[in-house]
Amino acid sequence: MKILVVDDSFYARQLIVRALTKAGHTITEASGGIEAIDIFKKEVFDAATVDMIMPDMDGIELIKRLHALNRDIPLIAVTADIQDETKKDALEAGAIAFVSKTAKPDVILNILNSLKEESDFFFLSMDEKDAFTELINISMGQAAGALSSLLGRRIILKVPYFEIVKASRLKGFFEEKLEHVGAAIHQRFSGTINGLASLVLPYEHAVLLVRILLSVEKDINRLTPSEQTVLAEVGNIVLNSAISTLGNRLNTRLAISIPDVHLNKPGGDIADFITSYTCDSEHAIIILSHLTISEVELISYIVLILPRVAIIKLLRELRAQI
Repeated sequence: MKILVVDDSFYARQLIVRALTKAGHTITEASGGIEAIDIFKKEVFDAATVDMIMPDMDGIELIKRLHALNRDIPLIAVTADIQDETKKDALEAGAIAFVSKTAKPDVILNILNSLKEESDFFFLSMDEKDAFTELINISMGQAAGALSSLLGRRIILKVPYFEIVKASRLKGFFEEKLEHVGAAIHQRFSGTINGLASLVLPYEHAVLLVRILLSVEKDINRLTPSEQTVLAEVGNIVLNSAISTLGNRLNTRLAISIPDVHLNKPGGDIADFITSYTCDSEHAIIILSHLTISEVELISYIVLILPRVAIIKLLRELRAQI
C-alpha cells in the first residue's frame, strides 16, 4: 500500500516509517498539515496516518481537509493525546481508527492489513464487532417477538453475519448475492440522522414467505394491494425494530416513513433505488438474517444506509459499553 505518514516529529515519523517499510508498504512523509495537503493533492494514496498535535495545523483540521479531498481514503489518527474527546473528534472528522503513540507499530500494521484485505469495508475492532453483533441480535429478538404476536406462530430471527461497506459497493453486492429480488420493503427515517432501511428477500424465499403468510399459491407479481400489505407489515415490524434500536443507541427519536414495497426486481435495480434516496450517506450496514416461520427457514437481508457520522456515533456508544 502507498501510505502518507504525517507527523512534525522526525523521531515519531521514523518509528512508523520503519515498521511500515519493513512490512512492504511504500511511504511518503510529511512534517506538517500544510505539506501533507500539498502532497495529497498531487499523489494518490491508499491510506494516511495523521498526528493530532502539530504546530502548523491541528490534526483534527487536517483529517477534515484530507477527508474532504478524498472521502474514501482510510485516515488513522496517531497521537499522544488519548483523551476520549480527542478520539471522538478525530473519528467524527473522518478517521477510521485512533491509535496511541505509545502503542506498538503492529497496531497500525494490523489496521492496514484489515484494510488491504477488505478495502471496501468499515474497520471494526473485534470488541466492536462483538458489541455490534449483540446490538443486532437484540433488535432481531424484538422483531421476532412482535412477528410472533402478529402471526400467531413461532418466529426465530437469527443473524449469522453482518458487514459495513461503502454505499458505492452496494450495487455490486446485490448483483453478486441477490441477482433476483422477490420482495424489498423500504422505510426511510429522519431526524438528527437521515437514512433508509430495507428488508430484501431473494425471489424463492419471497415466494415461500407469501405462501406461508397467505396460505395461497400465488405469483409474486399477482399479489393484490391488500395482500401486499401483509408483506409490508412484516417489513414494517422488522425494520422498525432495527431503526428504533439505532435511535435508542444514538439517544434520538427518528421519524419513520410508511413501508414501500417493490416486487420481482433485479438486484441491481433495488440497489439503485436504495442509493438514490441516500445521496448524503456513505456506508451500508448489511445484515444477513435467517427468518424461521413454522419450521420453514427463509434468508433475508436487512440493509441500513447511514451517513458516516451516524456509524461513528453508534460505535462510540458501543465502545462505552466495552
